[in-house]
Amino acid sequence: MPTLQTDQFSNKSLWLFLALAFIPAWTIWFLSGVLPRAGAGAFDYRWLFAQVGVYAPSLAALIVSGLSGKELRRNSLSILPFLLLPLFIPGLLTAKSAPSGVTGIGLLPALATVLVGVIVILYFSPLNRRLLTPGTGEPQAKPDARWLFASIAFFPALFLIAWFIANLQGGGWSITAAQGGLPSFGWLVMVSFFHTLLLGGPLGEELGWRAFLLPRLLERNSPLAASFLVALAWALWHTPIDLTAGFLVQGPGALLARFLWTLPVTILFTWLYLRCRGALLTALFMHASLGMLSDLGFSAFPGSMLIYFLLLTIAAVTVLILDPMIRVGHTTAQPRSPE
Repeated sequence: MPTLQTDQFSNKSLWLFLALAFIPAWTIWFLSGVLPRAGAGAFDYRWLFAQVGVYAPSLAALIVSGLSGKELRRNSLSILPFLLLPLFIPGLLTAKSAPSGVTGIGLLPALATVLVGVIVILYFSPLNRRLLTPGTGEPQAKPDARWLFASIAFFPALFLIAWFIANLQGGGWSITAAQGGLPSFGWLVMVSFFHTLLLGGPLGEELGWRAFLLPRLLERNSPLAASFLVALAWALWHTPIDLTAGFLVQGPGALLARFLWTLPVTILFTWLYLRCRGALLTALFMHASLGMLSDLGFSAFPGSMLIYFLLLTIAAVTVLILDPMIRVGHTTAQPRSPE
């Protein structure tokens, strides 16, 4: 297996990645016509077209990684069908029925979403030893199961604490998705998780931000400095969305709000990603478990999110204080060489 050298991924390569991540995404979002919806609207064909732009960071990572050599080019081509599969199967089925939200997705597109989601998870599992990480050119290391579980459970658990605090003043303690009973709620949680995983950002972004950009930056920076740079790129990538729909606030201030939100999240993502030894599933699980929270109809949601931000910030600071790995790095953070 190839081990990428620093000079193969020069500053020019990083700038090429950023250009390919930003320019196609912004262009597609403007052409799709979904930006004026300000985050509302049905999951229709315009929404599906906009999702192609959401995939720009991961596609950019595959392109730039593939330019470095024949083996990584084959690796990128082997990954490509698993990026496109969600758009062509659950994406088209969902857009055809155009539900107003995840809880309104019909049975057929929901089943397709779960099935394709399972296929994607199996493909990106560390058990797939043929899969190379785009940013390192090496196979994934096998993560500790406890840390992998933490990548799924950490962000929802922290949100539930925030939700509990927010509802202490009489928010209603209600979850819209749970009104149909426990089996229905479990199904909706699963559909929401896989829908978010495939068509809500994680699969389209994380091969870029965590599997490519972060390892490249870690070659020359501490995990904390690399997290800051990834957070900056990740936040700025959302600029057209934030200027149109706002993020916590309206207008240009939404850009600052997005960065302030993204920074502690990125530090925690980096921490868990490195603790899981660069497993790609970690990045997908973290992003999906974070992004699905808005789909389930939690009461007092805006207040919960403000408290959630405070808890995320406290958690990030705590990690920085207690775990030196996130400040200075650690050898186990890098994927293993093939045996």
